Amino acid sequence: MSPSLVCKLALAALAVPSVVFAIPAPATFDRRVPGETAPVNTRAAPLKILMGNDDGWAEGNIRQLYADAKAAGHDVALSAGAKNGSGSSSLNIAFGVVKDALYGAIPDGAPQAGFNQTDPRLNYFNGTPVAAIANGFKDLTKKFWGGAKPDIVLSGPNVGSNLGAITLFSGTVGVASFAAGQGVPAIAFSSGDDTRVPFTALQPGDAPHLYSQLAMTITKQVTASAPFLPNDVLLNVNFPEKSAKCSKLEDFKYVFTTVYPLAPTIGCTESIRTPAEADVINSGACLVSISAMGSNKFDVDPAKQTTVFNKLKPILSCADVKDHILSAILPLGTVLGRRDDLEGGVAGTVEGVADSL
Repeated sequence: MSPSLVCKLALAALAVPSVVFAIPAPATFDRRVPGETAPVNTRAAPLKILMGNDDGWAEGNIRQLYADAKAAGHDVALSAGAKNGSGSSSLNIAFGVVKDALYGAIPDGAPQAGFNQTDPRLNYFNGTPVAAIANGFKDLTKKFWGGAKPDIVLSGPNVGSNLGAITLFSGTVGVASFAAGQGVPAIAFSSGDDTRVPFTALQPGDAPHLYSQLAMTITKQVTASAPFLPNDVLLNVNFPEKSAKCSKLEDFKYVFTTVYPLAPTIGCTESIRTPAEADVINSGACLVSISAMGSNKFDVDPAKQTTVFNKLKPILSCADVKDHILSAILPLGTVLGRRDDLEGGVAGTVEGVADSL
């Protein structure tokens, strides 16, 4: 029996079914933080969006989100790695000339940084995911926006979930964390689907189209008023895997969550607690988890949670998700279940460092 199969069976054994009740968040349930000003509707001009990921610039998920953001009229630039950088966390390492790029989308020997000849907004940087987004901040902001920072950074959608403890190792979360540390609002998106799809093989109806729609819905709500997010705060968003019952945008509900099960929380209502993101994604329902974390990759305090909750409230539902028996360690099962993906990303990082020596 393969190690990956053993890991999947172990995860299945831990995932005790949950009972889920999704109800709209009460319109009157508004915990305004003392001294917090009401949001101001500022969305008139297109957003300056910088995109990155840890799966590589040729991955279908990020290319679909890029296409949809452009179609929505936004000013978008993409800066992602030449190869898979999964599991590289917040490492900021440049590799040098390209070798063994993802899907062979870049020829060996190509320069460290480059762009698509037919669309110069599509940029690669041969380095870790954080190195790629850092290059976007350094060079692409000058090239496209006169040196102005992006309005928001969108990372992903990742191939595979990033829940609980795995966020500490995720390059997708690392990209968003870097942006938040630069004073720029950021969202890390991850999908429950481990299937990789090159952008050249995308077909209508493929899962990346759905994940992009979900990501754009959340981005629209976050950016509907200023400030988009509190300072040094990013969102960690996870989508369940596309399935027969979870196949259309309208099938999904959005739930405010915490990264860790024991984190201090504000609750969705006085009687329904805020669940942990792993519990929500493993519930089997069409629920999207949205957690507020700091650039340190841990849950923010209840005051900042409240600010984010109020910002997202128009799209939120409450979910009474029953705890798994071992919910505190379910993220470990997620890490084990994605072993092959993480090994590939770490191997790519090691090879990139070795090639640049």
